[in-house]
Amino acid sequence: MKRLCTTLLFAITTGCASIPEPQPTFPANSIAVTAHPLATMAARDVLVRGGNAADAAVVAGMMLAVVEPSMSHLGGRIQVLVRSPDGTYQGYNGMTEVPAGYAAPKKPVSQGYGAIATPGVVAGLSRLHSEHGSLRWPVLLQEPARIAADGFALLPGAAARHETGLELFREDPGFQQTFIKDDGSTYDAGDILKQPVLADTITRLAEAGADDFYNGKIARQIAADMAANGGYVTTEDLAAYKVLDGRSVTTNYRGFDVHSLAAPAGGGLVVKTLNILENFELATMTDVQWAAVVNQALALAINSMDEDRAETDLDRMKDKAWAARQATTIRTPPATPVAAAVTTTPSQSAHDWSGRHWGGDSHHTSHFTIADCDGRVVSITQTVGPLFGSRVITPGLGFVYAATMGSYLSAADQVPGSRPRTTIAPTVVTRDGEVMLALGAAGGLRILSAIVQTISRYVDQGHDPDAAVALPRAHPAHSETESGERITLGEQINLEMTPERGWSPAVAEGLRTAGFEVVPVETHASFGRVHLVARSGKAWQGVADPDWEGTAMSTSCHQ
Repeated sequence: MKRLCTTLLFAITTGCASIPEPQPTFPANSIAVTAHPLATMAARDVLVRGGNAADAAVVAGMMLAVVEPSMSHLGGRIQVLVRSPDGTYQGYNGMTEVPAGYAAPKKPVSQGYGAIATPGVVAGLSRLHSEHGSLRWPVLLQEPARIAADGFALLPGAAARHETGLELFREDPGFQQTFIKDDGSTYDAGDILKQPVLADTITRLAEAGADDFYNGKIARQIAADMAANGGYVTTEDLAAYKVLDGRSVTTNYRGFDVHSLAAPAGGGLVVKTLNILENFELATMTDVQWAAVVNQALALAINSMDEDRAETDLDRMKDKAWAARQATTIRTPPATPVAAAVTTTPSQSAHDWSGRHWGGDSHHTSHFTIADCDGRVVSITQTVGPLFGSRVITPGLGFVYAATMGSYLSAADQVPGSRPRTTIAPTVVTRDGEVMLALGAAGGLRILSAIVQTISRYVDQGHDPDAAVALPRAHPAHSETESGERITLGEQINLEMTPERGWSPAVAEGLRTAGFEVVPVETHASFGRVHLVARSGKAWQGVADPDWEGTAMSTSCHQ
């Protein structure tokens, strides 16, 4: 307790009044938001047992590998952003790394052993745990191993994606061992899927430690399988792999500080887009104007990757003068009021869970966000790339490898030792040092548009977190130049037009009248899937994207 003392005039005595020291404002609860109910429940249970957000994140990441293997797995890549209770940030770059012996073939592959790089998920979760966790590593891996061994009921989304991927992975022995029934079909929704091979792998990681993946028995199994099937990853590649510090980047957007991770993550694009948008009064715009301006800003940021893919100069990447110049090229439609967007809950039967119609930029990845009673926040995106990644599983290990080299990330530098960039972008938004939002998204290039639009809905339009996530989105269309180069077109707008939560037809017509080309998209989950934690008074609030099967679960803090 501090004491405030004042000397009284005409007296020798001193009067002292007691005043309280400033106290940190602790949340009333902890919370987990993930793409699958079992992952959310496992993370919440760790929080209940006294684990912190980092512990819960390790469990969630491992569990998602078990229950959502088409989106992320132990053979994939990861980006982690941690906001510590003292307000400091730490990022982790666990992206897949192109092997030392890789030589690009004349014809790029789209899947198979030739697309596999050195994985980073296990190392990323391990470093997160070693630097921020509080519970023992073996304890955290018990539940993912148990669920893999005992099995779980397959959700409709996962079952549909397995069926879609069947023709892609039917011939792979590891997939046959893991996801294909004796009659040659995949498991249906509600079927119990058991993965004893994966359970053994997770159990070994629990007992021998994460280093076994890179320097032990698991590493030798990986390297032997690669050597036998034309892959490039060797024991030397695995042993040399290190999780790098993430390249933290921050911009101020209308009084809110937006923290994310630059290349090879996609947070630089989030920063660029918001810096462009700051030049417009989005709060007073109609739906037509907002969609048009946001779409053009996204296109400008995406196209800037061709000039600055590595983002080596973070000051240049954050340059608001550059953003202001870009903003002058954006065309704002006239202010003509139209009917509001529809925002009801999608029916289960309306979903295209399989991803058949999502589009090439939207059908992969998993994001989860966790916050604890101390104010620690962990935002993680992990992925295998497109649906089931490389479509390879090493027999005897049970996990999917990401696709890295080849046609999938063809625009990136695929040279030995490189970590090709993607758009995954775990993000935290603060105001006056207090976390207001922590989020990220799944969905390929549409990760960028989903994060930016959620932030704008919250900051510019004043929507609560539920509405900020649920309201409809736009995404710029793509085309190719005569030379074959891909370009993003701000004047062409993919517009979310699902019956339950889409834009009204009047918005689409207003954009067309203003000279924009509108591509209506009526399939769900095709504009990114956001999983978000927000500060609501003294409590954390969790929001799972209504276009997915994810959930949010919290537990009260006992202080």
